[in-house]
Amino acid sequence: MTAGTTTEAALTRELKACYFFVRPKRNYLEVVFFIGRVVKAPQIRTVVESSKVKRAHVIRITHRDEVESPVTDWLREAYDVSEALSAKSATQRKPPSHSVAREKRRKGYSSPRISR
Repeated sequence: MTAGTTTEAALTRELKACYFFVRPKRNYLEVVFFIGRVVKAPQIRTVVESSKVKRAHVIRITHRDEVESPVTDWLREAYDVSEALSAKSATQRKPPSHSVAREKRRKGYSSPRISR
């Protein structure tokens, strides 16, 4: 690993929905977890709206004793709601109008030609 690069470890479910990830920094671990509500606590450094239904919460862990309640409760909540929030987010996306025709062309379907 070279200086200046960041390594991110993400835990995901089978549906590839990320519910938290960790960024190792020089003096702390930056943990980002995704839940559907805003948490107000002294451990939370920032909250970012990552989608219409998910909020990304950023916390810093400087000592292993900090990995206890409420941090573990938030990570458990993120795991528990990740599948439901990803499903909600997927249903709220509007598919592009040309996607059906493009998908058919990609798969080799062709419309019947009318000969005159």
